[in-house]
Amino acid sequence: MKKLFTLIAAIVLCFNLNAQNPFEEEQVIVTPDFLHFYFYACSPHGGQVTITNYTSEDLVINRCYAENFNVECLYEGRNIAETGMFVPIGETVILDTYASPITKDVYGTLCIDTDFGIFTIAIYYETTYGIDENNPIFSLTPIPANEFVTIKGENLGMVSIFNMLGQKMEDHFADGSELVISTSHYPNGIYFAKSAQGKTQRFVIAH
Repeated sequence: MKKLFTLIAAIVLCFNLNAQNPFEEEQVIVTPDFLHFYFYACSPHGGQVTITNYTSEDLVINRCYAENFNVECLYEGRNIAETGMFVPIGETVILDTYASPITKDVYGTLCIDTDFGIFTIAIYYETTYGIDENNPIFSLTPIPANEFVTIKGENLGMVSIFNMLGQKMEDHFADGSELVISTSHYPNGIYFAKSAQGKTQRFVIAH
């Protein structure tokens, strides 16, 4: 009778886990894979990170951090970036996340350290204090781009292309106010163009 009870309990446990987990294997789902933070008129704006525990145990979040960035991850108003937290089996938590650079870096990687592994999210940080008429105009078309992207601006000079992980892809020199860059060899995704004046624009490539 004891063996029968143990078998029934095991079947019930297995059924409950399968009902909660839509995947064949245990996993933790962290979204999104990219966060765009910006600072406007003395007000920092954040984004939301969603973590779902599809494992057979409570998930332990040890800490959240990013090199060269100050990070806050708020759950129900409490910053768990350093203290960590638990995510129960089958549960989802939403973290209101803020990041600001310690150095001049505008690209970074948010690391969410858990007992199931470290999950990474690309960060792009932009500071906007309003429109300055003395700054040159910097624009990109078309968006999304396919075969090429056209960049226009005053005295563009050297224009650098970065991927969403902050890795420099290419440098292009513009002798004037317009630059056409071939994007046919770039994978689909989000990229950034940065001019010699420090102006940055985001663009999307979709083939």
